[in-house]
Amino acid sequence: MTAASILVPSHNRAGSLELAVRSALAQTVRDLEVLIIGDGVADDVRAAATGLEAEDPRVRFLDLPKGPHHGEVHRHEAILAATSDAIFYLCDDDLLLPEHVADLLALLETHSFVQSLNGYVSPDGRVHRYGGTLADDEAIEWILSETVQYNFVSITGTAHSREFYLGLDAPWSTTPPGEWPDHAQWKKMLGRPGFAGATSNRMTALQFPATQPERLGWSVDHQLAELRVWADRIRLPHAQAAIDRSVFEATEIELARAVRELQLARNEIRALAAMQGTLSWRITRPLRAVRRRF
Repeated sequence: MTAASILVPSHNRAGSLELAVRSALAQTVRDLEVLIIGDGVADDVRAAATGLEAEDPRVRFLDLPKGPHHGEVHRHEAILAATSDAIFYLCDDDLLLPEHVADLLALLETHSFVQSLNGYVSPDGRVHRYGGTLADDEAIEWILSETVQYNFVSITGTAHSREFYLGLDAPWSTTPPGEWPDHAQWKKMLGRPGFAGATSNRMTALQFPATQPERLGWSVDHQLAELRVWADRIRLPHAQAAIDRSVFEATEIELARAVRELQLARNEIRALAAMQGTLSWRITRPLRAVRRRF
């Protein structure tokens, strides 16, 4: 069997598809396959996909008709066609660093569902991380909650055992109204018997969310230019170390912000406590009680 199967859903991003797939093929683990899931693709995407397929025998293009919503049902077909028990995911406008597959394959030896340390790249070039780890039962409960929408698991950077997926009888399906596409599927898997999750201690997958306010209105050429810059960066010898430093710096900033917010909250509590001890606060207590009653 192949060591890893990387699934790349695609619909209308020909330029970024090539960059994404090349980052998948540049893994330190060479024994892998890339399955491009064509969801009713346009001619330019088809040309890019077939070109990649002709260039590298590890690439397979599944030229499928347009499915409902984001074509989630096609992902099940791709898993059935995969030749590996390790199923990886990559969006066609994201990138994988060279050791991504190696990192997650190591985790899959003892876990059924794993992810890279999750986060994203903002347009100013900074790397940000999402909170949460798949080894935290409380975090999993939040993802599974029926009362709030919470998620820290993206499709890019996630991998799971094919055997675990097929054994649950919970295939990819069209996302119900009001649900987030990948979140809906992850909930099927994270709450089932046999789930054992883990999150890597480093970020080996880079995401560039087009829905970020700063990227809204960007042209396709603008988006592609940003991705090309990062595609060049991750080919440099110390690219992973640079990302690790960026993640550390982002974590320091987030912690400092959290400390400031906690200090502000403490100051407000102290100010309220001091006010409650004043004579005027005690005198007006009956009036406040009446106001609460009505």
